[in-house]
Amino acid sequence: MSNNMDIWFPCGSFLAAGRYGAGFIALVLQLSLILWPLAIKWARGQHEQTQIERLLSELSETHRPPVDPYARPLKTFRKAA
Repeated sequence: MSNNMDIWFPCGSFLAAGRYGAGFIALVLQLSLILWPLAIKWARGQHEQTQIERLLSELSETHRPPVDPYARPLKTFRKAA
């Protein structure tokens, strides 16, 4: 969801992320009208955190070191009894 959608429907961010408890709490905040800005700020933070996690996972997939199929496994030692 975009940030503009977070303004009008803050609980949608949480519901889209599968966080149903947080979505219900955001809906209650949204219905109170006085606490609506708190719900908007919370939803935007959730949206930003989701984007950062997605970008970090993309970076880790892109920059993963290649696996050498001919590499020998590291030597392991048995524990002394």
